[in-house]
Amino acid sequence: MESVTNNDGETLTQKRERFERLAMPAVNALYRQAMKLTNNPDDAQDLVQDTFEKGFKAFDSFTPGTNFEAWMTTIERNAFFNQYAKAKRRPQRANDSSGEYDDWDIYSASEHTSDGLKSAEEEYLDAFAPEEIMAALAKLSPERRQVFIDAAIDGKSYSQVAKEQGVKIGTVMSRLNRARTQLKHELASYAEARGYLAGKRPAAVGSLSAKTSDKPSTGNDNTKK
Repeated sequence: MESVTNNDGETLTQKRERFERLAMPAVNALYRQAMKLTNNPDDAQDLVQDTFEKGFKAFDSFTPGTNFEAWMTTIERNAFFNQYAKAKRRPQRANDSSGEYDDWDIYSASEHTSDGLKSAEEEYLDAFAPEEIMAALAKLSPERRQVFIDAAIDGKSYSQVAKEQGVKIGTVMSRLNRARTQLKHELASYAEARGYLAGKRPAAVGSLSAKTSDKPSTGNDNTKK
């Protein structure tokens, strides 16, 4: 007889089946995020598998009725930054580049509203090798890093990010602004060190391509930075 694993009398097999019922619909979202993080199909698949393993181990901490996909994508990000960002391998880039980047106007572009166009942040990040981006992102606090990925890269609205992270919209705005400033500084250092800029600094980063109709006029980040 299979042993009971929790106070509800659920066996390990039943627990795994319940986990898989929730997890399988999230596979595509997890893989898309993994590709953004790794830029390598093999690494992305490994990251998704690692996320499933970590998610199952932490399944008892999941609150039924809340957003399971958001819970799993958070686990995936943490898994990446705790493990994959520390690796010394260089993932394949999605697009080839000459490595010469002397035009930083794209960094100050305010927004792209047409479907199919990348945001200013994504186009700016394309100027760097993946490990340079990951190293710079890893230097952000977890709070700022998650806001930047959610809002600037994934294109979520401020209100959606605020709801998922349990903070006020003003806090999201403040963290995002500070994340952009810090990321700009970190990546500018990489660019100068590799001769991308010939000593030029990028302009201030533009606004998101995400929906910002609910954006308030001011916001202070009084939480942990």
